[in-house]
Amino acid sequence: MFKHILPIALAMSLAGETMAATIEMVVDDKVYNVELADHAAAQDLMSRLPMTLTFENFGQTERIAYLENALKLGNAPTSTTPVVGDFAYYIPWGNVCVFIKDFRHSSDLVPMGKMSEEATEAVRKSEDRPVTFRAIQK
Repeated sequence: MFKHILPIALAMSLAGETMAATIEMVVDDKVYNVELADHAAAQDLMSRLPMTLTFENFGQTERIAYLENALKLGNAPTSTTPVVGDFAYYIPWGNVCVFIKDFRHSSDLVPMGKMSEEATEAVRKSEDRPVTFRAIQK
């Protein structure tokens, strides 16, 4: 049990962000949990769920998908040093991104949350298939 909890706790503490909510991501009918940060931008994203996006490769470091409208940032941090599994929002282009490789510190990049290794791999392999984010089904 600890081997599953420790990586999540470590990732949350390293990012300096408190995780506030869990949403679901669906890729090819398989469901993955995504932990969202505790700030206004993540809350704005949650208010738009369900949302279906198509991710594309951006270099070899991340997969990106464009939102219809910009997120309201409020108290969200506007820079981060992303690592594999980070879910983020790039302010200038209005896109969300999933990092499949570690990257350098970046301004205008809002840390939105964390994905498990399995969820990150599902996005990496999603090609042009839809990826749906939704509230947790109870």
